[in-house]
Amino acid sequence: MTISNLGLGQTGTTTPNSQIATKAAKKADPISASLQKYGAKIQEQLDTTTTNLSTLGKFKASVVTVQSSANGLNALKENASNEDVKKALNSFVSSYNAMLASARSAATGSGVDSISPGMTRAITADFSRVNALRQMGFTKASDGTLKLDTAKLDQALKASPTNVSATLNQLGRLVDKVATKELAGDGSIQDAVNTMSAKTSTLQVQQNALLKAAQQYASFAQGSA
Repeated sequence: MTISNLGLGQTGTTTPNSQIATKAAKKADPISASLQKYGAKIQEQLDTTTTNLSTLGKFKASVVTVQSSANGLNALKENASNEDVKKALNSFVSSYNAMLASARSAATGSGVDSISPGMTRAITADFSRVNALRQMGFTKASDGTLKLDTAKLDQALKASPTNVSATLNQLGRLVDKVATKELAGDGSIQDAVNTMSAKTSTLQVQQNALLKAAQQYASFAQGSA
């Protein structure tokens, strides 16, 4: 129940005319008006924090998926087939781009915008490794998404499958390390979730207290009528 549902000062069955009179009385009652105003403000803040928590949850899930695909890169053996390499790399590209999309669609104030850069820097931390990735057709577009030129990858695999696997192993380990840090109990993602959860709890306490005050005032107003 919200504060606006309480019907302060209203008793019995009402006719259209009495409903109009009741609404007019509510509008003229400054206490009722203030309670409803603050109740609406708290509900708006609760809606925002709920949205932010949902956003953080989706982003966290996308990071978990990226970590899983990064582990797939790290698990590649020197004698891995070309198909296995392509499958692992395509999985990583897909999950990484999905994580970026999740970050870009995040609600303002959710905290995702301050978390995602750590993940995006993971593939560009070592310039020599980036050059090796480019040689196998693995590049980052201007919008930050990853692209894979399968023709170049085929050439790189033909020239030195061992080097390709070693480079992808290195990339997988680095991304896994960053993801582990972000997902840890004391990591930035959980910290943001904890902050939003605490804010939600505080707002719910405030909302319950305000609702109780509104109910008490409604009882008092009806008794004084």
